[in-house]
Amino acid sequence: MSYIIKEVHLVYENKDLQEIAVLWQSNEKGWVRASCCNMKPCYGYKLLLPKEEISMSLIQDVAGSGANLPDDKKIKYFPGKKLWER
Repeated sequence: MSYIIKEVHLVYENKDLQEIAVLWQSNEKGWVRASCCNMKPCYGYKLLLPKEEISMSLIQDVAGSGANLPDDKKIKYFPGKKLWER
């Protein structure tokens, strides 16, 4: 499935990518969701690999297979967004 990517937030530490957060929609109804992945393994969710290249394929994978972004990070990474699906 292809997701409508609205915004991407990248977190770096010592010039290495540590986390990706993606704001996305699955349809045109206006509801948005946010998913993330990082270097910490979490069973069943996308894992960010060391030195992984940023690409649209990676961003789509995070949208579809990433963990739900916690509410505190939604506010920090995507301030002012409304109509959260969950």
